[in-house]
Amino acid sequence: MKGKFIAILVAIIAVLGGLYTVISITRVGQGEVGVVYTMKDGVQEEVLVPGFHFVGPTAKVKTFPISQQQLVLSNNPADYNAEEHQDWHVDAPADGGMVKMNLTINYNFMSDRVVDLYTKFNGMDGEAIVEGMVQNSIIAYIKEVTPQFSVMDIYSSKRSEVSQAITEYLNKKLNSEYGINIASALIIDVQLDETLQAKIQAKEQAKQDAEKAPWQRGTDKIKKNAQGRKTERKKAVEEAIEGCNFGDIPTVKDVAEYLGISERTARDRIKEHGGYTYEDGKVRKKEVEEDTGKP
Repeated sequence: MKGKFIAILVAIIAVLGGLYTVISITRVGQGEVGVVYTMKDGVQEEVLVPGFHFVGPTAKVKTFPISQQQLVLSNNPADYNAEEHQDWHVDAPADGGMVKMNLTINYNFMSDRVVDLYTKFNGMDGEAIVEGMVQNSIIAYIKEVTPQFSVMDIYSSKRSEVSQAITEYLNKKLNSEYGINIASALIIDVQLDETLQAKIQAKEQAKQDAEKAPWQRGTDKIKKNAQGRKTERKKAVEEAIEGCNFGDIPTVKDVAEYLGISERTARDRIKEHGGYTYEDGKVRKKEVEEDTGKP
């Protein structure tokens, strides 16, 4: 009986010992460091490197990523590799108007700062700090940079310079505030409202026209004028045919007299229009042939 009791006691001790060991071990993932806090010693100055560690059953461990992470600020779910996602684009002020920007921010926590960050933010881990504070700070700081640039700069001509300026400013702010290093802030898309979009397109077209050789600009102008005159002639033919139609089918002669041109020129104009035909001197609208599906 005594031997049986001892065996049961040993088994219980073994189970409790195993349980104690399990709850005392923590794992720090690759690319992270861990900050340890215990009721007895408080926050430990030495951080945990990637791997398994015996810290005790009551210790709390919070992790911070020191390898490069990516924060996406976008209104396009595809940028998050998802079908749906919360809209996090940046409405940024610029010289000349507002722009919508989608960006990616590549960052990491600095390992020698994470212990102080844990204390400063009351035991929050890296992910919670980014989601709760850093993300909103980044958006605010981006809005402090963009007014230095025009809408055209951000939309097309100086986008890389804008990205570099944002990267440098974010580093200046986030290094001191959150112990975060910004590797890059990249603008992946810029969206404008319809009015600004029209102005930008008109400006770009004017720039392209100005870069053309004089003979090219002259040729383009002639083409535009020729097309405009053709449109006017077609409209005049339609008005003449309508104006001559008093119940009887209008004739080529009627059209010529209405327009003040010769009958030969009237026939040329009717042919050029393409929507009318004349036969035996009478002008009729072309009938639209129905597609029967037969070869």
